Amino acid sequence: MGGEVAFPTGKEDRGLGNGYHIYEPFAMFGQALPRSSFLQLHGGLEIPSNGNKAPREAYLRTAFGFTQAADSGFGRSWSPQVELLWARPFGEHSEWDVVPQLQVSLSGLQHVLVNVGLRIPVKQPESRARTLMVYLLWDWFDGGLTSNWRRR
Repeated sequence: MGGEVAFPTGKEDRGLGNGYHIYEPFAMFGQALPRSSFLQLHGGLEIPSNGNKAPREAYLRTAFGFTQAADSGFGRSWSPQVELLWARPFGEHSEWDVVPQLQVSLSGLQHVLVNVGLRIPVKQPESRARTLMVYLLWDWFDGGLTSNWRRR
């Protein structure tokens, strides 16, 4: 269980940002499965500070995949996965998306990861575009951004 507060950023007059806070209580669950596979669940609510600008929204995100790691688990890892996303703004229709993606460790310590995925609308695809999603994750406690990229 957890919570998040998203602060308004950007410039509303340029179409960047929304001008209000979003409060997000959520719950998460993860389970390691046989053959280096995994299941993750993340569900919650998005509650805007200004209900006139956006409705409340419920969501559920589910990911299933597996990890293949070199060098007995101490080398580069590859984690292909598929994520199913559901969201429903209160009083509106549900949105369903699927996100096939691949997460790859860039370092031997696996403390720097990159993920690339394509968000594909399943419901109402004519009104919502496909979206390329990329993130870089750096666990700085385990080392510098460029440290241990190769095993010696």
